[in-house]
Amino acid sequence: MGINESAAVAAAYRLADRSTAVGLARSLRAETRELLVCGCRRPRRLVEAVIASGDRELQVALARNAGLCTPRQRLRLARLGVPDVGRALYAAERWSRTGCRDEIRAAVLAAADPADPAWRAPGGLVAMLLGETHPTELAAAIRAPFPDLALHALRHCGRDLPLPILLWAARTLHAHGGPERLTALAELVDEEGGLGHPGLAALLRRAVDAESGAGGGSVASLLAGDPSPTDWLLHAVRLHGGGEMTADVPPDWERVRSEHTRHPFTAGDLTHLNRWPGCPPDLAVEGLRRDPRTALVQGTGPLPLSALTGPAAEPARSYVPRALERGLREGWLSAERLFTEVAPAGDVIGCLPQGDELVGKAVRELTAPLGDAPAAWLALYRRINRFEGTATELVAAARADATGRRGPAPSWPRATGPAFPCREPEGARALFQRLFAYAEEDVQEALVPHLDLRAVQHLLVFGTPSPRLRERITAVHGRAAQVAHASRWDLPGEIVEELLDLDDPEVNEKLYLYGAIAREERERILAGRGRDGGSVPVTDGLLGALGWIDLRHHRTWVSAGLLSGDPRVLRVVLGRIRTHTEAGRLRVLIRLWERHGPEAVGSLMAEGEFPGRTGGARHPLPAATHKSVAKALAAPDGLALLRDRLAAEEDPVRVVALLRRTAAGPVAERVRHLAEEGTALPWPQLLEAHAADPLPVQLLRALAQQPDCPRPLLLAALGAGPVRRLDDAPWLVAAIEAGRLTPDDIFRHCGPAAEAVSLLAGVHSHWPTAEAASWGPLLREARALTRSHLGTSQEAWTRAARLLPAFPGTLPALLTAAAADSTPD
Repeated sequence: MGINESAAVAAAYRLADRSTAVGLARSLRAETRELLVCGCRRPRRLVEAVIASGDRELQVALARNAGLCTPRQRLRLARLGVPDVGRALYAAERWSRTGCRDEIRAAVLAAADPADPAWRAPGGLVAMLLGETHPTELAAAIRAPFPDLALHALRHCGRDLPLPILLWAARTLHAHGGPERLTALAELVDEEGGLGHPGLAALLRRAVDAESGAGGGSVASLLAGDPSPTDWLLHAVRLHGGGEMTADVPPDWERVRSEHTRHPFTAGDLTHLNRWPGCPPDLAVEGLRRDPRTALVQGTGPLPLSALTGPAAEPARSYVPRALERGLREGWLSAERLFTEVAPAGDVIGCLPQGDELVGKAVRELTAPLGDAPAAWLALYRRINRFEGTATELVAAARADATGRRGPAPSWPRATGPAFPCREPEGARALFQRLFAYAEEDVQEALVPHLDLRAVQHLLVFGTPSPRLRERITAVHGRAAQVAHASRWDLPGEIVEELLDLDDPEVNEKLYLYGAIAREERERILAGRGRDGGSVPVTDGLLGALGWIDLRHHRTWVSAGLLSGDPRVLRVVLGRIRTHTEAGRLRVLIRLWERHGPEAVGSLMAEGEFPGRTGGARHPLPAATHKSVAKALAAPDGLALLRDRLAAEEDPVRVVALLRRTAAGPVAERVRHLAEEGTALPWPQLLEAHAADPLPVQLLRALAQQPDCPRPLLLAALGAGPVRRLDDAPWLVAAIEAGRLTPDDIFRHCGPAAEAVSLLAGVHSHWPTAEAASWGPLLREARALTRSHLGTSQEAWTRAARLLPAFPGTLPALLTAAAADSTPD
């Protein structure tokens, strides 16, 4: 079954009501089975219909793809008590990520009828599990209604079971197998060395004796005891690392200790247990000692500072800062202790989280001895990366270095200028910035004159300086700080706006090359216009960069200079990119004439060398343009002549005729070139032309790619011929997301019907904006329309689904045809 057929069946389920969907599962049985195993998105109603259908083959297919079901639906499948369904579901749960694997597997076995031989048939569930040995696969079988299977599961899982769970399983074994099976369990316990439960075998034999009247008590009293939440938690931790269970109440830690003494937990188990509040520190430390990397990287609970800095963590020392940062962020470590007890200082400072009030208070207390003395802070910077002592000792050493210092004002060691693009600080600079970020604002302001421009850049780009501090930085470092700030593509929008408002040539250059600014801003910058209307020259640096910008990725950065009217910019731009329309070329020259007069135009036309073009290459503007310009330069009203020539090129009748006669292949490129080079497409005339004589399909699709394409032409493009999801997605997705087309338009106008269904599935599955705004109302309308045509007739619904893949018309036409074909004569 192809994708169209799959989409057809999926659409039928999505549009049908519940009772009709159950009927479809029977009438479209083969198609439904294939839909269950295909890779497309399946509607939720499909799962409900298959479960309710009673069709065993479909239910088995669903069980094999249990990821389609919610946990509740999987439990419903499990409780059907069907051998083939149960086996498929049990096996499929191996890949479950929902955290209820054992619950569903246990439900499968609880619903099994031991009298049904299909459960024990070759290849059946019982035979499959008797061949398993891994506890994860057998854990749910400890209470199976098949005594031999339960014994097999207890052999491989019993050692990991707390005693109350094991006794609970023994009572179930007795219920299904009688005293003989309890005797067999006692022998198994002896064979397995007691399964870690001393006296268990003797207890089981006393229960057997009580059954026969040879001893006191009863089986129920001797094997009494219900598992506690802690028992189930410990079982889940041993079996799945705790991933299958979340405790609603804190564990009984004495019970945890007792179980650990009986059968020690693995290092990973101890790390998982440390997630719960109140975990005894000695258990957490034991997990760290036995597997330092797992405890430090995957652990989520607290660890004593003495363990993190002691020999237990030494084999994974590089991961300790990660645990320290987590401890500070979660509050189970204090920054004050780290500053006084942990070395080297750089490790501690490097793990300080940003924006934490308690950490900030501790940092300010730490650095208080430095005051606002630049010499002391710069001494700290010199030492910070290689200092072997604690952070408190580092501050003391820096203060001692600065005490009694004489001479000129201190300066930044090995001062460096800003980097473009700016990268996050590393080494000593990163550590210094963490401390500086938490310093009092008065201290920060005192240090500003002594920062080098690289530190200023890091502070502005990656820090969060207050407006007052930013004003101080600008007052001290001036324009250089502003230029350094304009150095990243991910600067906040308000910062970019502030920098653009400066109308500074060098700031504009850096934002052009390293910032995320709109095309309109790029055009303005290359045109030399300020935001306030004044003139802002294009720097030589930006002019040179236009010659090396990668056109494969940033062609628009260069083409933004076409209408700059700047002869220097045009010389570079025309040397690197080709103009495709005469109107675009004339517009370039008119703009140059308006700004710099006919002499500049004549000079450009006479230019023999353009950057990026080999010597001897032809002029980038063709002979026809040269001819038009020569006439203009010779005429007294040359600028008006060029404008008239441009108006003739952009005459709406001419543009419509040009587009009509362009071949199907290059028409999209021609429309794009016209729009990119400034020609406003004549939409009124195009609408009139289409009304008089429909435009070619490829032209309609090319026009639809323009963001200002009128809705009537979008609808015409939608209904002009087959719409292919992959080929037509660029314009169709854009129109849907902008609200210029709706999914309802696809439903009513798009053909063939199978493509419409495929596109609508795309709207529902992959276009979240359209889904949120339009899918709900469309789905309700589509259901109402479909049901009004097809009613509850299973024959009509089945015929519609089977007609869909090859039907040439729209979806409403398909529904009419399906209803008519199913109506008795």
